[in-house]
Amino acid sequence: MPLVPRQLTPLDAEALAAVQGVLRAAERVDGTPPISDQALLAASLGARQLYAYTSAAEGTDASSPAPIAVAVLGAGEIDLVVHPESRGSGVGSEVLQHLLSTVDRDANPGLRAWSHGDAPAPRALLSRAGFTPARTLFRLALDPTALQAAIAQARAMPAGFTMRPYAADRPTDAAEWVRVNAAAFADHPEQGAVTLTEFTALTGEPWFDPADLMLAWDTATGDLAGYAWVKTLRTEHGVDTELYVLGVDPAYAGRGLGAGLLGETLRRMATHQPDRITLYVDGTNAQARDIYDRVGFVVDSVSTQWVRNSG
Repeated sequence: MPLVPRQLTPLDAEALAAVQGVLRAAERVDGTPPISDQALLAASLGARQLYAYTSAAEGTDASSPAPIAVAVLGAGEIDLVVHPESRGSGVGSEVLQHLLSTVDRDANPGLRAWSHGDAPAPRALLSRAGFTPARTLFRLALDPTALQAAIAQARAMPAGFTMRPYAADRPTDAAEWVRVNAAAFADHPEQGAVTLTEFTALTGEPWFDPADLMLAWDTATGDLAGYAWVKTLRTEHGVDTELYVLGVDPAYAGRGLGAGLLGETLRRMATHQPDRITLYVDGTNAQARDIYDRVGFVVDSVSTQWVRNSG
């Protein structure tokens, strides 16, 4: 199916609304977000390229037709999604070939691509294009009816730390969060690279609630030691709470701070009376998996990051 790609800018409000429609339709069918928050955030800031694809048979008018596929390219990474109604007709393959044609292979020898969820079609598409699986990301879920039991099982905050929510009017809060986040996820290719600009943009999202970003301060030094961030979405389907990210400065490793922050997270989630509770954890993070398993989280879905073979 011949496609017309259009690179969007943050000012393309109508086209961006149509993109959101594709993302929502895919998530309803697949059960998992088709493009990561990090990729979409970077695209909204102009740090990655955002493409919308329409059928050539329907013309190229910017206001119509609606896109049948969406992709984000940048930072050595590809994310793409095809509208559920347009799958099975070669759209994904054509989109991927367009994206690969725009990337200098020599300058991007380790180009990465995500397959969110466990659908066979993206795996086959990436495999045919010379990609191989390199990393696994688990989405874990907790039955909301088990939330109080999980809270009871969670560990208390260790001594020596003071908890308070994020406050935008304290300039050091943002800077300290970026510092601790970078240290906590130094080996994480996406999370550890979040900049102050990106963090500020995240705190401007409609779902952001300062009370959902809990900061743990070292009472002796006044330094930020760790944090837990809850993302709460209220839709027609109910209340979704996600442990968006939990980070501990490696200088405080081994003191039970991560487990204590999980307890704070669960208690905060309970105030929202959630209908769904989720979190994401890297497949290699056995220590975090142990903490989450202990309070009752189970694997809900699996996403895979693929890397293009050299040569």
